[in-house]
Amino acid sequence: MTRMKESGIDWIGQIPEEWEIVKFKYLFNTSKGLSITKEHLVDEGIPVINYGQIHSSLTKQVQSCDVRLPFVANYYLSKKGVKLNQGDFVFADTSEDLEGAGNFSTRLDSTGQLLAGYHTIIARLNDYDEHDFRYFMHLFDSLAIRKQIQNKVSGVKVYSVTQGILNSIFVIIPPKSEQQKIADFLDKKTAQLDKVKALLEEQIQKLKDYRASLIYETVTKGLDKTVPMKDSGIDWIGQIPEEWRVSKVNHIFEEHKQKNRGNKEKNLLSLSYGRIIRKSIDSSFGLLPESFDTYNIIQRGDIVLRLTDLQNDKRSLRVGLARENGIITSAYLTLRLKNLESNDSYMYYLLHTYDICKVFYNFGGGVRQGGTWSDIYKMELLIPPCNEQQKIADFLDKKTIQIDKLIQIKNQQIENINKQRQTLIYDYVTGKRRV
Repeated sequence: MTRMKESGIDWIGQIPEEWEIVKFKYLFNTSKGLSITKEHLVDEGIPVINYGQIHSSLTKQVQSCDVRLPFVANYYLSKKGVKLNQGDFVFADTSEDLEGAGNFSTRLDSTGQLLAGYHTIIARLNDYDEHDFRYFMHLFDSLAIRKQIQNKVSGVKVYSVTQGILNSIFVIIPPKSEQQKIADFLDKKTAQLDKVKALLEEQIQKLKDYRASLIYETVTKGLDKTVPMKDSGIDWIGQIPEEWRVSKVNHIFEEHKQKNRGNKEKNLLSLSYGRIIRKSIDSSFGLLPESFDTYNIIQRGDIVLRLTDLQNDKRSLRVGLARENGIITSAYLTLRLKNLESNDSYMYYLLHTYDICKVFYNFGGGVRQGGTWSDIYKMELLIPPCNEQQKIADFLDKKTIQIDKLIQIKNQQIENINKQRQTLIYDYVTGKRRV
């Protein structure tokens, strides 16, 4: 039976008697990544990992040959201390949510050049001969480390991770032979869990693609596939039902701007993944009540668009339909129907179609990062008869709810795998279970 001792550190608890606890700074040297911005990225050059890649698909592991990495000019090879070696860790120094504080990547390969980019911190073991970096890759992904970082970060909308924070956390050190055993075991077990998770994510993406295809086909062709068709006059739409018409945005909508002067409305809303969601205004949000007088008031039935940073994701447009009254940041464009002949739910689905998105993404020939009412008010929309708009909206409401439930089930399965993975890693890197 393993003899245990108290670590004296929250989120670590007891560890095996022969294991050590030391501060991060005594094991690792830290330095900052390149002082660059997005404007310094080029089409060809040296691969670089920035905080954006760490927070997205490259978390935990990265290789120089990964095609998802952006590039910087060869000139940056002359910068000291930014080249990543095998076994180096690169942490994101900012996060938009507390959960992401502590996100990192580990360089796994040893061939080719790879640099640490903007908003990153490099952590390099002082002595690779004495340790197995793969053990630390799992350790840093455990609650034993993440909670220490998250309890130290500061910020409101953006949380900052500094070299000082990393240097102050406590690290668990088993003997090297046991580090290797733990790493081998967790490499195998987490790979099995990650394989199942990847399959579920693939299934979710297929459901999302089907959802998008269903919406597009229904809002551009209607429910009755036997009706006579006519040319819409719009290249990317093609044929539409004979009774449908084409109208410009400004004939259907008006831009609505109404500031929340005097904080009349306190129901704070936010747009997330196509849904308008409510946020409670409290101290955790980080804003005083007076801060909300610059927000825009929206009403039930308003359609809200996010027209900034359009080049970041060419496959989705952030569109939301307000189901209740409230306020939203002025970063969003609010559209209000001019009359009752148009159905807000149909228009919501129409603006979700991928081909509509391409119109937005062509702003400024692909140069501009955002758009305004003046960019879209003459854009052409499809207008079925009013009763058909309602039927289409009802049909899509029913079908998308069914698809979303399936997606929700699979997301719950992924969440369960994440918890299982988290528990597995924590138990072994803290020695509560031994290999």
